Amino acid sequence: MELQSAVTQTLYSQLLEEAMAYSVLIFENGVVGSPYINTARGKRYVYWQIKLPDGRFKRKSIGVESEATTALISSLLERKKTAEDAIAGLRATTRAFVGSGGMSVEPTHFKVLEWLARCGLFSKGVVVVGSHAFAGIGNSLGVRWGSSLKTTDMDFARPTGISLAIPDSGETICVPEVMKELDASFFEVPRLNLKHPSTSMMSRKTKVKIDFLTTQKALDDDTPHYFPDLAIAAEPLKFMDYLIGGQLSQGLLVGSYAIPVTLPDPARFALHKLVVAQERSASFQTKVQKDIAQASEVVEALVETGRTDDLDLALTALLALPYGSPKASLQKSAERMHGVAKQTVLAMLAG
Repeated sequence: MELQSAVTQTLYSQLLEEAMAYSVLIFENGVVGSPYINTARGKRYVYWQIKLPDGRFKRKSIGVESEATTALISSLLERKKTAEDAIAGLRATTRAFVGSGGMSVEPTHFKVLEWLARCGLFSKGVVVVGSHAFAGIGNSLGVRWGSSLKTTDMDFARPTGISLAIPDSGETICVPEVMKELDASFFEVPRLNLKHPSTSMMSRKTKVKIDFLTTQKALDDDTPHYFPDLAIAAEPLKFMDYLIGGQLSQGLLVGSYAIPVTLPDPARFALHKLVVAQERSASFQTKVQKDIAQASEVVEALVETGRTDDLDLALTALLALPYGSPKASLQKSAERMHGVAKQTVLAMLAG
């Protein structure tokens, strides 16, 4: 872990401000596509067509050509130009940020994230977790990680019942459908219990995998929870309520430009990693090492940036959970940490 330069941290603040302001234009009111005219039976029919990433076209009927449809097309073209200008500005700031030492995700992953953002996934109460959250947290803390950020998985978490609490809960995003629009080789990964719905999708072409996770309704809850407004299920996991139940923060996923997303609290992210590392089976030792390495770097960053109080609050919340044995798991993981991070966690547990 190393601190980013003052220039990089300033550019991040600027990038976050621009991305938040422009996200409404780009993802909510922005437009992609172009007008298309089809003549049939002597009449001209107007469509708005979008070229999908796989080369196919999707068309939405506007109606028979008239003054009203012509005005609507003009409005759509104007909004498209505004969105394109917004992205161009974001790209310039992003290049400066990454060039000065900011962290970015792999291009193949950013393509997926961008597509999901355009489809509205991140306005549906979804929290980015896993290695992409690790990268986003690092940039938000003003540090650069020493650990590898490479991963084939994208992890998205959403609390059970959240669709009832968000304004656009009536709008459906069919995740399997939109992923196949991006890449026709995406398929729903079957569960071991074939009676249960899939909670993951994977591309045969790029090997990129997206996983949907959620909170448990009870300690023995291991049945996938289906989200009708996403048309996909999510796997309930122990301690997920802790990870995404704290003070969530707005962060960025950085690629060719920046996408605003919701991230977990950094301190809870670190302690959660230490706990779940001990929940993994012996066959997942590589992931255990990765969990502990990422947690160590986040703890070190919080100490370096004077945010140890966040760790104290996160530990208090963790130890107050009415289930599991998080303290024993923390102790075991802490013994495998090094340096300042190890000293900090062990001192917290002894206090």
